[in-house]
Amino acid sequence: MNNLLKKVLFLSIFFFVSSCLMAEDYHFELYSMSGKLLSTREIMNSSNAKYLIVDFFSLICEPCKKSLPKWDKFYAENKGKGFEFLLVSLPAQGDRRKVEKDLKKYFRNQQFGFYNAFDKYSVVGKNFGAVEKSGEVKLPMIFVLNKSGEILFRAESYDEAMSQIKNL
Repeated sequence: MNNLLKKVLFLSIFFFVSSCLMAEDYHFELYSMSGKLLSTREIMNSSNAKYLIVDFFSLICEPCKKSLPKWDKFYAENKGKGFEFLLVSLPAQGDRRKVEKDLKKYFRNQQFGFYNAFDKYSVVGKNFGAVEKSGEVKLPMIFVLNKSGEILFRAESYDEAMSQIKNL
């Protein structure tokens, strides 16, 4: 019996450590719309945030644009309560330079208080599944990461994300 207990304990520890080591780290770096390198790890560490909300965005996504004032309000009210927010703009369709220029103009006129980065080649979007291999963009797409960079959940709208954020 003692030998069986040791085996069970060993296997339990082995599987726990394995699952911790295998957890995928979704931290990334992208350039902001102003050209500053943004690191999700640094964003979270500098503010001692517990959670990072990553919202993928495109100018052609009307639900995405409608949610931005709501996210801005949420961020202003909760950034000191363990939450950080990063909007990741995707090129969607068209010339990347034109899209980047249009995004800069859009955000210059909007003046949101959260971080905003441009995923010029959709690398991060593809890693998260917001951009398919074919280049098709699936938006809205929102993820919440913990400090380790693990995805806690994914949502397909502001309201769905908020219902899950309330449970954190």
